[in-house]
Amino acid sequence: MPRDDLDLRTITEPAYEWKDHSRYVEVIPVQTGWLVNWGHYEALGAKKFIHGSRIYREEAGVRRRLADAVLGFTKRPAEAQDALVLLDRRGGLPRHRPAPLKEPL
Repeated sequence: MPRDDLDLRTITEPAYEWKDHSRYVEVIPVQTGWLVNWGHYEALGAKKFIHGSRIYREEAGVRRRLADAVLGFTKRPAEAQDALVLLDRRGGLPRHRPAPLKEPL
């Protein structure tokens, strides 16, 4: 029987994506939280390079990583703030409840 609190489906596109020239940060809902990838494109988008990725269980962590990644790329705090404002203007991240983590071995 499916659970109403978990929306497990194939991910086709990010819930939020920031792009600036060939650099990007994307936020994707996954079973255990929010996956944040950041990196750059080459060859007019034909090649995608991931500089880093991390899963966050809380939206606050996602927002912090988004701002940090944008700041790392641009070296401009105003650009990081603009990325967060854009996220908010688009309605924020969609409702998502991460699945409980398994007990450690």
